[in-house]
Amino acid sequence: MEATIDGRKGVSVNWEGSAISRPRLVVKPERITELIEIVKSQTKYPSPVRAVGFQHSITRCAVADGGTLVDMRHFNRILEFGQGHVRVQAGIRIYDLVKALDSRGLQLCACPEFGDISAGSVACTSNRYISSRGILGQLSSTVVAMKLVTPQGEKLDITAKQPDLLNVMRSSFGLMGIVYEVTFAVRDKIGFVVERQQMAIDDLSLALAEIDTAGTGIELTLYPFSNKAQLEIRHSVNLDKKTRQWALILRAWGWNCFVPFLAQVLKRVLPIARPRAELLDVLLFQAQKLFAKVADDHIGEMSAVCLPRCRLPDWGRCTYTTWAFPAEDFSLLIDKYVDFCHEFQREQKYRCDLPTKSVFVPKDSASLLSYAGEGDMYTLDVFSSGDKGWEDFLIELNEFCSANNGVPLLNQTKLLSQRQAAKGLGIKLRTFKRLRRNVDRNNRLSSTFFQPLVG
Repeated sequence: MEATIDGRKGVSVNWEGSAISRPRLVVKPERITELIEIVKSQTKYPSPVRAVGFQHSITRCAVADGGTLVDMRHFNRILEFGQGHVRVQAGIRIYDLVKALDSRGLQLCACPEFGDISAGSVACTSNRYISSRGILGQLSSTVVAMKLVTPQGEKLDITAKQPDLLNVMRSSFGLMGIVYEVTFAVRDKIGFVVERQQMAIDDLSLALAEIDTAGTGIELTLYPFSNKAQLEIRHSVNLDKKTRQWALILRAWGWNCFVPFLAQVLKRVLPIARPRAELLDVLLFQAQKLFAKVADDHIGEMSAVCLPRCRLPDWGRCTYTTWAFPAEDFSLLIDKYVDFCHEFQREQKYRCDLPTKSVFVPKDSASLLSYAGEGDMYTLDVFSSGDKGWEDFLIELNEFCSANNGVPLLNQTKLLSQRQAAKGLGIKLRTFKRLRRNVDRNNRLSSTFFQPLVG
């Protein structure tokens, strides 16, 4: 087992480099016995003990200041391809798992676009992907079994025969135990066709009302200052025709790599924020229109949308934050959000320089802290190059979202306050707090990030 003292220089623990952890010890276990030793030995491995994979979350949920950071990436094997399931170690990269399933004519029941996420991470955190009714929108909800080391250093095996315990663990954020093995439900591969429409934001309400969400995935791109939007409707189809993966790969690569890189380049050559953002609006919306003309009606596969992280320099990345809102009121929320963006620009002279994204997530109560537990939801994913004024904007955005019945994602909503978390998650969060206190009385796995939010 590798161990490194790294407290003095700090360790960046998320992909965008915004969350810096300063643990006393960084360990990379290779065997379950080593993982048990780490959790049990509080003198050798100081608290808090936090496990990380590929550091995808954008909040400080994985920090272990003064404690022990457990890098799980040596737990990276596929253990079993079963009937309707796949069993893996928690440190395997989802991109590698998706490709292995694809070669066998299989796929995950929900598929992320970011491939650099570990299986253990998605098994016990909030996540969001383009989905539809009948297909769960959170990958954690497709977990049918998991194995973990409890805060007392004991092994625990949870299966579908323990639905209540599995429900809690699917949104436990590593606070109930360190997951080392995960079993996902899988299905035969299906394809999908994407229909894209460009319109004014004012016309979105009618367009959304006309969509039958059964079997349909929905993604929106909003340009609040240009009154423009793109609506993407994804229809599931059988794979009885030749697929054209290039279009989906190009789209995913463009948004995840080219767009943030372009935003950062323009920030350097055009430092005045407002004209830079206006230029980006024009360029990106026109690029979406052009792409819609050449790529619509092509059958694609889910594996094509799951890509590894682009290896951009630190300055070539973007950042974002996510809230979720009830689907039945989302059209009204969009209008309020546009007004909020304009008002903030007038008063604070700041606007986000990248478009806002949104995806439809069907009702999903498979995890205790699910943001879609009570009904269908739309996410609001606000992107930015992270320029000056972004954090001030986030503080006001969180107040706006909380006041408008928004539900936060603890690992994807930045600068979230205890009050906002309690309002958005309500009795579910209080239930989780009570359960967590019973499981981890000594706060072995909790951190300075989580203690104000969940105790």
